[in-house]
Amino acid sequence: MNSQTLGALASDQKIQNVFHAFGYSIPVGKDGRRLWPTKFKREMVQRMRSGKLTIGEVQRTCRVCDTTAYKWKKKAGRIATKQNESTEKPTPVFAEIKVPDDKVQSQRPSDPVASRL
Repeated sequence: MNSQTLGALASDQKIQNVFHAFGYSIPVGKDGRRLWPTKFKREMVQRMRSGKLTIGEVQRTCRVCDTTAYKWKKKAGRIATKQNESTEKPTPVFAEIKVPDDKVQSQRPSDPVASRL
């Protein structure tokens, strides 16, 4: 979230404070809830998966419960899975089948089938 957006939100009386964590400015609403930007959550998940951060470090620094950090991680995993599924489309495979002429003629019925109405 850039300063222009944050300024627009603050002037709109939606944001009273800003919370700082890991180099990000997180807007805090009137009710005291932090409005975690998607970019921030992705960055935290990436750091947790790479081993640069632990769930506990995210919990202490961001002042969130470990459940919240796990939810960020789980949601990022679901999004990544959906993106992989949507980008990996199966390629159609075609094969030409040739049937010899003598087999086609021999499979024809010799006497017609009569139908009753």
